[in-house]
Amino acid sequence: ASTIVESIERKVENMAAQDKLKELAGIDGFGGAALFTPTGEALSMLQGDSTTHLKEVGVLANNVLLNAQKASIEMGAGRGQQVHVEGEKAHVLVRCLNEGTDPLKSQPGKAHIHLVVVLKNDSGIGLAKMRMNSVIDKLAEEFRT
Repeated sequence: ASTIVESIERKVENMAAQDKLKELAGIDGFGGAALFTPTGEALSMLQGDSTTHLKEVGVLANNVLLNAQKASIEMGAGRGQQVHVEGEKAHVLVRCLNEGTDPLKSQPGKAHIHLVVVLKNDSGIGLAKMRMNSVIDKLAEEFRT
């Protein structure tokens, strides 16, 4: 019975996360948003533009963020929290929220999530970065382990 309860809890978490991700959908050029664990497991996705392969983009963006975080620590710049990939066809923004003290690992009772947003043009970048900060803080409430 515990697996049924866990499954129901996961669906409720996903619905709550979807509602929070919708705050990003009104941004100009919105292509999609996704929430991942640091290991690349998709927690919730909100598809925008149907041409965005959100899961694949999200997993790749998650990996870029992890590499950037390791590099920023080695550079002495501290824990990297956000990456902006500016491509010819899209902008991909990835934001990390890690409440723990270890920059590269999750800790019990602390949220550690990665938020990916895809934009089809650059007109909404400033708004997207501001909203991402607000949305990821709200999402943390759902994903403290």
